[in-house]
Amino acid sequence: MLPPRQQPRPGSLQTSLSLVSSEHRLSPDAQEPRSNSDNVHESPTESASSQETWPTADAVTAKKMENGKIENDCPEQSVIRRVSSADKITLRDIARERVDVISEKMHRLPDEFLDELKNQLKAILEGNGGSQNREEFLILQKLVQSRSDLTAKTLIRAHRAQLEILVAINTGIQAFLHPNISLSQTSLIEVFVYKRCRNIACQNQLPADDCTCELCANRNGFCNLCMCVICNKFDFEVNTCRWIGCDLCSHWTHTDCAIRDGQICMGPSVKSGSGPTEMLFRCRACNRTSELFGWVKDVFQHCAPAWDREALMRELDFVSRIFRGSDDPRGKKLFWKCEDLLEKMRGGQAESTACRSILIFFQGTM
Repeated sequence: MLPPRQQPRPGSLQTSLSLVSSEHRLSPDAQEPRSNSDNVHESPTESASSQETWPTADAVTAKKMENGKIENDCPEQSVIRRVSSADKITLRDIARERVDVISEKMHRLPDEFLDELKNQLKAILEGNGGSQNREEFLILQKLVQSRSDLTAKTLIRAHRAQLEILVAINTGIQAFLHPNISLSQTSLIEVFVYKRCRNIACQNQLPADDCTCELCANRNGFCNLCMCVICNKFDFEVNTCRWIGCDLCSHWTHTDCAIRDGQICMGPSVKSGSGPTEMLFRCRACNRTSELFGWVKDVFQHCAPAWDREALMRELDFVSRIFRGSDDPRGKKLFWKCEDLLEKMRGGQAESTACRSILIFFQGTM
């Protein structure tokens, strides 16, 4: 069975996964670092480069009218509108203050100031600042997720930038802050309240396919079309052995997660229910088993000719790890075959030769 998840839409972003699990958060009582923006610059030169002052067309027009004429023979000097300390807001303000209060303030702020707020959050989510950024994100996320007033009804009143920031904090996904992401206000609200998939390349209503299983019903934000039932994360890998799909409920699991959690093991034949054992995958969502040899065979026969060298070696490694503990003859032979091909490819064997070899191997099996 091949993953039904689609490639990202043309021109869309590959969204990052959550920076941290929402299960691990820090206390929001940590002292907030003092901002350099508290120092107001009086010099127009300094103001033009500072974060808290921005040029506006209205201010320029007013200055011209005050002078009573337009100087055509010299460059115009932009007049900077300073954002007062009373009007400034921080990411923590957005995370903890009432929606309507922050929305009203944001409508009075210039777009450049709001863009800078989003850039600050992007930097935090990227995590380049190390533990300090991680701690700040945990504080912001705990502030947001501990509130009971952030509902679909109240979020309708949110400023667009405010809503994007709240969704990015709640999900840990910085793509919601990107200017090219054009989700509607309604869609952003649905993502926040776990009624729409947070994977921007998926965006299905939840629960996906109206699934009524315990997992889809009780795990906030889980999408059975694109997320792993064990780690709850998504990615954009398709046509690969990286994901295992359940033959019965069609929920998906990362191969690495299944191996780590013991969901891949030897068991009675799925077809006969008795007799020789084979390597099976037990789905966490429905607790039923699917056989793995035929699934791997299908993936390779459909996809291997299109893989490049790196992809083929990665897929052979996945299969090798899946069947490493196999006791049945077919599984053992497949494990040995993958190990042999990996060794030969590391020694320089062409990927076309290795691909042909593994496909011939599968053709000789039932």
